[in-house]
Amino acid sequence: MSNPASDSQMAYYPIRIVSSETGVNAITLRAWERRYGLITPKRTAKGHRLYTEQDIRLIRQVVALLNRGIPISQAQAMINNGEELPEAPISTPARPSQWQHYRERLHKSVQDFDDQQVADLFHEVGQFFPVDVAMRFLFIPLYHHLRDNSSQTLGVARLRFYSAILQSRLAARLSDNTGDDPDSGQSPLILIANCTWEDDIQQLQSAILLKQLGLHPVWFSGMLTPDQLTELLQARPWQAAVLHIGNDQNDMQLGQLQRLAREGGLPVFVSGHNTNHQSALLAHGLITLGDDIHQAALTIRDLLTSLPE
Repeated sequence: MSNPASDSQMAYYPIRIVSSETGVNAITLRAWERRYGLITPKRTAKGHRLYTEQDIRLIRQVVALLNRGIPISQAQAMINNGEELPEAPISTPARPSQWQHYRERLHKSVQDFDDQQVADLFHEVGQFFPVDVAMRFLFIPLYHHLRDNSSQTLGVARLRFYSAILQSRLAARLSDNTGDDPDSGQSPLILIANCTWEDDIQQLQSAILLKQLGLHPVWFSGMLTPDQLTELLQARPWQAAVLHIGNDQNDMQLGQLQRLAREGGLPVFVSGHNTNHQSALLAHGLITLGDDIHQAALTIRDLLTSLPE
């Protein structure tokens, strides 16, 4: 049982500070608390989470275990059993980590266009790691690597091969309602759409994170024009739209998006834009999102709801 006197002298940190200090996004911190009981932060009278220095140290130790390839469930068992955990930060181990092993397997499977091996790896990793952790350390880094090296021989083919698999897996994860709150129908309804010919990987990631935050995202695959979006916004009582617009928007396209925001009467968030265009987007009544999709999801949640941190 805690001592009130010592509690009053203890320093506490809000979740955003802890996320910044440890590199673990707020969504994952909540999942570790809710699903695994790894950390039990204190709560303010309004329900906001507060963490101690000891909590931060434990989070860093868990990250160190994950970086070594130890599944979150095993990390939980180690903590529950009182096993000695690695000090954080720790030096990189001399032998390859389990993540590196996964990366090499995934890279080779894609190089060989072996869809079965890729599917098996998705299944294996999904049994041990939360989806956002697996995406952060394994699946998205390879996607970025393939995209950045698409000029190599068969580079475009490998990118399209992998992005098709990745998109289908993310879409399946988004449509999986296992464990959903029966009252989720009351959650803010958010339209997720793409205004470019680029793939939908980023939109799917954003939709999954918003769903984890308790919102109700609805993702539309492929490119939608402003006219199509205008019609679509009348089909359901949307409370926001999140649009991937690309970095080559001209004045006419910006004007179309501005009319979309005005006529729809709801906040329109935009991503994928050139940072040099941010002031022009803001001037057109659009809400810009940064490259960090985890922070973007929190920004959307914070503006649409009054849920405690």
